[in-house]
Amino acid sequence: MNQNRKGCLSEKIALVYLLKKGLDVFDSCQPYGAVDLLTFDPATGETKAWEIKTENFRLSGPKKGSRIARPRRDKKFTRIINMLYVNLDDGVCREGKMRRE
Repeated sequence: MNQNRKGCLSEKIALVYLLKKGLDVFDSCQPYGAVDLLTFDPATGETKAWEIKTENFRLSGPKKGSRIARPRRDKKFTRIINMLYVNLDDGVCREGKMRRE
Protein backbone atom coordinates (compact mmCIF):
# COMPACT_ATOMS: atom_id res chain seq x y z
CA MET A 1 0.00 0.00 0.00
CA ASN A 2 1.43 3.39 -0.93
CA GLN A 3 1.89 6.30 1.50
CA ASN A 4 -1.18 8.24 0.36
CA ARG A 5 -3.45 5.25 0.88
CA LYS A 6 -1.92 4.54 4.29
CA GLY A 7 -2.50 8.15 5.32
CA CYS A 8 -6.08 8.11 4.08
CA LEU A 9 -6.79 4.84 5.91
CA SER A 10 -5.22 6.23 9.10
CA GLU A 11 -7.46 9.30 8.91
CA LYS A 12 -10.59 7.16 8.55
CA ILE A 13 -9.59 4.92 11.48
CA ALA A 14 -8.93 8.06 13.55
CA LEU A 15 -12.32 9.48 12.53
CA VAL A 16 -14.10 6.33 13.78
CA TYR A 17 -12.02 6.37 17.00
CA LEU A 18 -13.08 9.95 17.72
CA LEU A 19 -16.74 9.25 16.85
CA LYS A 20 -16.75 6.33 19.30
CA LYS A 21 -15.59 8.76 22.00
CA GLY A 22 -18.86 10.67 21.46
CA LEU A 23 -17.35 13.59 19.59
CA ASP A 24 -18.73 15.31 16.50
CA VAL A 25 -16.00 14.98 13.84
CA PHE A 26 -15.41 17.21 10.84
CA ASP A 27 -13.13 15.99 8.05
CA SER A 28 -10.84 18.37 6.18
CA CYS A 29 -11.62 19.15 2.56
CA GLN A 30 -7.98 19.99 1.81
CA PRO A 31 -5.48 17.22 1.11
CA TYR A 32 -2.50 19.28 2.33
CA GLY A 33 -3.14 21.35 5.41
CA ALA A 34 -2.02 21.62 8.99
CA VAL A 35 -5.28 20.10 10.30
CA ASP A 36 -6.74 16.71 9.30
CA LEU A 37 -9.79 16.58 11.58
CA LEU A 38 -11.75 18.93 13.83
CA THR A 39 -13.78 17.67 16.77
CA PHE A 40 -16.51 19.19 18.88
CA ASP A 41 -17.51 17.73 22.23
CA PRO A 42 -21.27 18.38 22.61
CA ALA A 43 -21.08 17.73 26.37
CA THR A 44 -18.43 20.37 27.11
CA GLY A 45 -18.44 22.60 24.03
CA GLU A 46 -14.69 21.96 23.57
CA THR A 47 -13.26 22.02 20.06
CA LYS A 48 -9.96 20.45 19.04
CA ALA A 49 -7.88 20.33 15.88
CA TRP A 50 -6.08 17.06 15.05
CA GLU A 51 -3.17 16.04 12.89
CA ILE A 52 -3.21 12.32 12.10
CA LYS A 53 0.01 10.32 11.69
CA THR A 54 0.48 6.69 10.73
CA GLU A 55 2.75 4.95 13.23
CA ASN A 56 5.77 3.23 11.77
CA PHE A 57 8.22 0.96 13.54
CA ARG A 58 11.88 0.15 12.91
CA LEU A 59 12.29 -3.22 11.19
CA SER A 60 15.94 -3.85 12.00
CA GLY A 61 18.94 -2.63 13.97
CA PRO A 62 19.46 -2.17 17.68
CA LYS A 63 16.19 -0.24 18.06
CA LYS A 64 14.12 -2.81 16.15
CA GLY A 65 10.43 -2.50 16.99
CA SER A 66 10.67 1.04 18.35
CA ARG A 67 8.48 3.84 16.98
CA ILE A 68 9.81 6.10 14.27
CA ALA A 69 9.10 9.76 15.11
CA ARG A 70 7.33 11.71 12.40
CA PRO A 71 7.55 15.51 12.43
CA ARG A 72 4.53 17.76 12.33
CA ARG A 73 3.59 19.27 8.99
CA ASP A 74 3.52 22.81 10.34
CA LYS A 75 5.50 23.52 13.52
CA LYS A 76 3.99 26.98 14.11
CA PHE A 77 0.70 25.34 15.19
CA THR A 78 2.29 23.00 17.77
CA ARG A 79 0.37 24.58 20.66
CA ILE A 80 -3.10 24.29 19.12
CA ILE A 81 -3.07 21.07 17.09
CA ASN A 82 -3.34 17.71 18.84
CA MET A 83 -1.58 14.65 17.46
CA LEU A 84 -3.26 11.29 16.93
CA TYR A 85 -1.15 8.30 15.93
CA VAL A 86 -2.70 5.29 14.19
CA ASN A 87 -1.15 1.83 14.09
CA LEU A 88 -2.41 0.21 10.88
CA ASP A 89 -1.36 -3.27 12.00
CA ASP A 90 -3.90 -3.43 14.82
CA GLY A 91 -6.05 -0.28 14.27
CA VAL A 92 -5.11 1.18 17.65
CA CYS A 93 -5.13 4.97 18.02
CA ARG A 94 -2.85 6.79 20.45
CA GLU A 95 -3.33 10.43 21.35
CA GLY A 96 -0.08 12.38 21.48
CA LYS A 97 0.69 14.77 24.28
CA MET A 98 0.31 18.48 23.69
CA ARG A 99 3.57 20.38 23.81
CA ARG A 100 3.55 23.52 25.88
CA GLU A 101 6.42 25.53 24.43
